[in-house]
Amino acid sequence: MRTPDPIKSNIVRDEILRAAMGLFRTYGLDKTTMEDIAEAAGKGKSTLYYYFKTKEDVFYAVASKERESAFQEIEKAVNACKNAPDRMRAIFSVRRKIIGTKAKLYPLIFKETTKHLEFFGKMRRENNTEEVNLLKRILEEGVASGDFGAIKKTDCGAIAVTAVAALHGMDLDLLLDGKTIPDCDKMETMSDIFIRGLK
Repeated sequence: MRTPDPIKSNIVRDEILRAAMGLFRTYGLDKTTMEDIAEAAGKGKSTLYYYFKTKEDVFYAVASKERESAFQEIEKAVNACKNAPDRMRAIFSVRRKIIGTKAKLYPLIFKETTKHLEFFGKMRRENNTEEVNLLKRILEEGVASGDFGAIKKTDCGAIAVTAVAALHGMDLDLLLDGKTIPDCDKMETMSDIFIRGLK
């Protein structure tokens, strides 16, 4: 029995995910089928099912790639900053732009979130963990450098959780009603108020 070529296997998987991404953007999760994905990827159904058991598995893989790309963008912006307050501002600003872009790319998916609460809830919890960890790290750096003198290192975890909850609260209008999230000036005002409280 031949061992599958891992490079070829990764190429096939990426081709499936690229095709699925286009379908999810156009038709959403509900109206996209495994047959649609196989056809768009130019693969047989047996090939598709070799990699993914359900369309939810495909969507989860697509969402994971999108999340990884988003965090790389945020990390790049954070790493370009010289101090903790600027890093915090970068997170708020870049995150806002990413959410706005994703909402435009996946309007149907954003509308479907309330129909699939358990499924999207799992992805949200994973995303929250990454966001909380990043914010906590920056808060701890700010405490160590003296930029955030109003808090203690032991407070950083709770503050990070609170900040992520506030950011997600601002996303709700976008997710539930299709409204736009606050514009850049409002987001800058919010981040400035938040940072002043840390100093």
